[in-house]
Amino acid sequence: MDYGLNSSDNCILEPAVYHTDVLSWFYLFLALLGFLTNGMVLFDLWRAKRKPTAIFALNMVVSDIILCISFFFRIAFLINSTQWKADAPLCSGVLSVVITVFYVNIYCNMCFLLWTSINRYVTVVQPNYAVLQAFRKPQRCRFLCAATWLLFLVTVSARVGSTQNKTSETNGTCSNVNEYHKKEQTASLVFGLLLFFFILGAMLVSYGLLLRHLKKICRSSLMSAWFGPGGGLRVKRKVLASMLVFLACFMPHHILRSIMLLSEPGNCTTQKYSQVKSVTILIAALNCCLNPLLYLVLRSPCCRGKRLKRSPVVTDCSRNQVPQINITEAS
Repeated sequence: MDYGLNSSDNCILEPAVYHTDVLSWFYLFLALLGFLTNGMVLFDLWRAKRKPTAIFALNMVVSDIILCISFFFRIAFLINSTQWKADAPLCSGVLSVVITVFYVNIYCNMCFLLWTSINRYVTVVQPNYAVLQAFRKPQRCRFLCAATWLLFLVTVSARVGSTQNKTSETNGTCSNVNEYHKKEQTASLVFGLLLFFFILGAMLVSYGLLLRHLKKICRSSLMSAWFGPGGGLRVKRKVLASMLVFLACFMPHHILRSIMLLSEPGNCTTQKYSQVKSVTILIAALNCCLNPLLYLVLRSPCCRGKRLKRSPVVTDCSRNQVPQINITEAS
């Protein structure tokens, strides 16, 4: 498991000053902003009906709040990593919390975003497709979310526990506790990269098919009735915003992990990426704030399509009706 913290291969690199100062303040700011924005989203979702998109958004909020709590453990590590002994229980405990929560958060959130995109595709394009009905029924969506949590909690915790056992006898300070050979983390890197690109591809396919379907709908009739004037453009903007947030948060970290996977083990190559890796970890952590901010923006009156009270007469349309979809809910 790639810790997202300083690591080295037989090259001791003490944390730079910005690790303990700048990054600590950044994570404190993210924690406070994350609590505020996710609290507002949680209040809004608590009053909303338990539709599939609301269920997925609620699980993302819970995941983001837990990540915000873990930022205080990360701050403690950044400040005290050069003072704690590598074999100290406090060192291993803080590292386990930071690593586990971070990777459970990003991969659970990616899955929840994928489930949301599939739900929207099924609701609009394939409302009667039996195989994908699990993404439309609230009870099955709850089970799907629970299975997602369980999968990544068990997988990440097992991997972190295994790595911690291998590094429990590491000499030096806590900042060097994650020194281990490249080949020992290859399986985790490959699994994380494959999962990321699979989810990215599946989201592109589902949203692409959704937009293609909406484009075929007669603009002068039912499109305006359901989404209001210019509704198709609003849908495209919201889908685009969701994908941009996904790529902006998670793509840099996984690109760096791809580079690390291809780098040669047994030398100081990993050390060259340590500072860049800290930045990509911070960017990935931004999802705990950007996701709720995107939800609040999409729920604002200026972004919500106004529906007409009376549907205009349908003329020369290839479809008789358009399935309803609450496209303004969290992405």
